[in-house]
Amino acid sequence: MTLTARPWALTPQTVAGAGRHGLDEQQIEASIGVISMFNYFTRVADATGIEFDYKTPLPAFEPDLRQAAAPRPRRSSSSAGGAGRGRQRPRHRPLRAAWESWRAYVMEADKPISRGERRLLAIVAAEESGDWEGARALGELSSLTDGDSRLIRFARKLSRQPWGMEASDLAELRAAGYSEDALLHIVSVVAHQNADSRLDIGLSAAN
Repeated sequence: MTLTARPWALTPQTVAGAGRHGLDEQQIEASIGVISMFNYFTRVADATGIEFDYKTPLPAFEPDLRQAAAPRPRRSSSSAGGAGRGRQRPRHRPLRAAWESWRAYVMEADKPISRGERRLLAIVAAEESGDWEGARALGELSSLTDGDSRLIRFARKLSRQPWGMEASDLAELRAAGYSEDALLHIVSVVAHQNADSRLDIGLSAAN
């Protein structure tokens, strides 16, 4: 719960609690990876309006659309204590290789959105996750245009309140000239950075 809703509040003591419940280091790392990945999947689903199209015995999940997002910490009081330590990556080689390949695909393309737009979206998502080290590594938000402001609003909402995403959020970007392919990349970058920031924060607390 903490790593999803308030990742900046995760502590080594919280992770150690999982160990006391019988999880070993590899299982804790796997758990952090799964939690991080689901922060990607749920944001893609919320942003694009994906719904179940198959029968399931599970009860329908109905989030409280009136819930408030957890207050974000100021940069000075964030989890930036690990500044300069480098990004944490899984020790399990297949997971690390898959994650790094995924990040390269999401962040290192020039089309259908530019690398600058990808970096802008990722900075915002990292900040919203309390991942100040990750945000700093990506750059600074400066000399912003009206187009940048639209992307920032979208990234902040999808990062902070994914349950509140509406069709109008994508419609605003379509009206600004973004293609359907571009919209999918915008959503993927924001969702992936939310996952990547949580992976780094979780592994830092575990290690």
